[in-house]
This record gives sequence, C-alpha cells and structure tokens, in this order.
Amino acid sequence: MSTRVLDKVLPLTVVESTKRRLPATDRVAVVASYGTSSTVSLSLSCMVARLEEAGYEVVVVRASDDHAPLDWSRGPANDAIVVRKPNIGYDFGSWATGLELFPEIRRKPYVLLTNDSLVGPFASLAPMVEDFETSFFDVWGGTWTSQYMQHLQSFLMGFKGGVLDDATLRHFWQNLPEQPTKFDIIDKYELGLSRLLYGEGYVSGAWFDYELVVQYTQNPTIQGWKGLLEHGFPFVKRELVTNPGIVGDAFEVPAVIERMFGEDPRDWV
Repeated sequence: MSTRVLDKVLPLTVVESTKRRLPATDRVAVVASYGTSSTVSLSLSCMVARLEEAGYEVVVVRASDDHAPLDWSRGPANDAIVVRKPNIGYDFGSWATGLELFPEIRRKPYVLLTNDSLVGPFASLAPMVEDFETSFFDVWGGTWTSQYMQHLQSFLMGFKGGVLDDATLRHFWQNLPEQPTKFDIIDKYELGLSRLLYGEGYVSGAWFDYELVVQYTQNPTIQGWKGLLEHGFPFVKRELVTNPGIVGDAFEVPAVIERMFGEDPRDWV
C-alpha cells in the first residue's frame, strides 16, 4: 500500500511567517513553490502581490531543503502566510498541505491553487480572476489541454462554492499516495483529478481552451505560448525561459515579453 504524502510531510512542516492564521475572507489562493535556496523569484513575489491586489489571501507552501527564512527582497512586499515543507508530493503535495493546515479553505467560495512554474504575471490578474469568479464551472483552470487526455492543466486551478469540502475532493487531497516518477505524478494527480471531476459530475472548464492556440494533443502553454499571450494570458511557463530548446520558437520569448510588457522574463526566474 502506498504511503500517503501527508503522513510524511506534515510532521516536518512549519509555518514560517509571523502571520499564522487566515483572516475572515471569501477568497484564498494557495501557491505551491519549490526552490533550492531561500531566494524568492520575482515571479513568485509578483504573483503573491498581484493575487493580494485581486482580493485574495495567500498561503505560500514552499518545498525546499534550504531552511533559511525566505528572502523576498527581489520583489514587492506581501502579507502571505508562508509554510515550509520537505519536497515530497510535488505541487499537489504542497496544495494538499495547505488545505490540511488551513481546512477552512475548503469551504471558501473562491479558492485558487497555483504554482511558481509560471514566469509573470506581467499584467494585472483582474481579467483572470473575473473569468474564474464569473464562470459557471465548479472547477476552473487557466488552460485546458488534450495532451494525454482532455484535462485541466494543474498549474492554475480554481474551485468555487466550497466544493473542496465535498467528501470526494477531501478524500482526493487527504489521501494522495506518494508517486515514484514524474509520469506517475501526472497520471495519478493531474489526470487523476480530471478523471475524478468527470466521474463525479463536476462542471469544469478553462479560461483558455487549447483549440485557441494549438492543435489536438499539443500543450497550449508550450507550443501555444505566443497565442496565449496575445489572448491575454499574462504568463509564460518557466521552462520556456530556462530551456528554450523544448520548442522551436521559445528563443523568441524574451523579445516578445519585452515588446508586450517591457520586461525581460529572464530577470523573473
């Protein structure tokens, strides 16, 4: 029988920030972060600040073997709760940790789960938040893809109306089994969540459908990054900046971001 991620993580998890409790609010974002050092990227810092500007209380769950307090000096100040945990369970393990430490999040009307695999945001998150909050979806995503199978991409998800407190979704997050490989993570966590949503009859959909920017089976955040930017998506995936060889036109990313937003994305990672 597989070991539950939370069984291994929770005994080694600490709340690092002086702020330790969520205030009364309808809107919470849990941001999963990974880093080999205590330095916070400009992307993570701006993500937290922009979420707060949009009315969200933020919990940052940082997976790292570096136990020094996080250094936020590269970006704007914020009021986030910061949780530190071992790097077990990847981003899903971090989101599960945040939901377990602050169980009241599950009942909130608007909950965003995101991570720092994104470079940006290079613009306001108000359009994104409006799309999420005004949608008729129980579970919303930033993007929808047909890669592997049709599913919401997990780097940005939203849960409305307290559905995270439903027994099925509580069980999913509380009982994530530890997985041995990245493919198993994708299959059991990301694809597994979409299979669960479909099987349980939840209504799900995305801000941007893959058909806007790519062909069937392609990843909209990789092959369709430029089209997403043109449609108003204020991010690019970090691997496009750090490993531009993954797709033919990724070498254009810095110039396109500079032209559209006046920023060099290489400064944001």
